[in-house]
Amino acid sequence: MIYLGIAALVFALDWYLKIRAEKDLKDDTVREVANDHILIRKLHNHGLIFGFMKKWPKAILYGTAAVTGGVILYFLGLIKNGGNALQKLGCALTAGGGLNNLLDRKKRGYVTDYFSFNVKWERLRGIVFNVSDMFIFLGVFLTVLGEIKKSIKR
Repeated sequence: MIYLGIAALVFALDWYLKIRAEKDLKDDTVREVANDHILIRKLHNHGLIFGFMKKWPKAILYGTAAVTGGVILYFLGLIKNGGNALQKLGCALTAGGGLNNLLDRKKRGYVTDYFSFNVKWERLRGIVFNVSDMFIFLGVFLTVLGEIKKSIKR
């Protein structure tokens, strides 16, 4: 049950931050925080990463719904059938973040992103993220590690 709570917490945290970003951040304004390592800015991403596929919003919506649904089904299977802690934690993070971005896309027609990393590599600095994105990346990583751990035990 704790893993469902983690997914809900991830969802709620980023939903709150997206509401704040929409309300408090002005378009084309960038603020440096965390000793200038993080840039706070608002971006409405109508596509996937780098705006990829933004001309096909229905395909993006249905595709992300299918992937998120698959993650949730896998997650529920792990909870029911006793997956290991890494798998369940990874799926909880991925499901919470994925559902948040999916709802954002469904409700607004885009995903609200609001921070990037202030690094020298221009391409990375240009990518604007939200907290759900970070949890999705971390969740996939932990799930894969959990799968590896499980296969080593067999």
